[in-house]
Amino acid sequence: MLVGLLLTLTQCAHPRVARYRSTIEPHLNKSKKAELDALLGSPVSCAPAKEGLERCEYRTASERNQKVPEIYRRNSAMGPDVSPYEFFDVLHLYYDSFGTLKEWTPVVVH
Repeated sequence: MLVGLLLTLTQCAHPRVARYRSTIEPHLNKSKKAELDALLGSPVSCAPAKEGLERCEYRTASERNQKVPEIYRRNSAMGPDVSPYEFFDVLHLYYDSFGTLKEWTPVVVH
């Protein structure tokens, strides 16, 4: 039963990762951070990462079909983003010093 449940959850998450891949990968080595911000929303945080790249964490619902409850909508006046992962997918996008997207990884995709 546990294996069946694991396979079901994996199958549900895989199509969303594929949709993110088809959305983000055409922007690799071409698009600037502002373009990805318009596509995914503002990043929660950006920090220096490996090999001189900047890692930005996005919590986005852009590839989900479910509506995000109004209480969890991001409000810039409310301080840091503490939105729960169950309503948002978490992606790490890596930019070079010119702000060009170099790579990305899905972190939490439900």
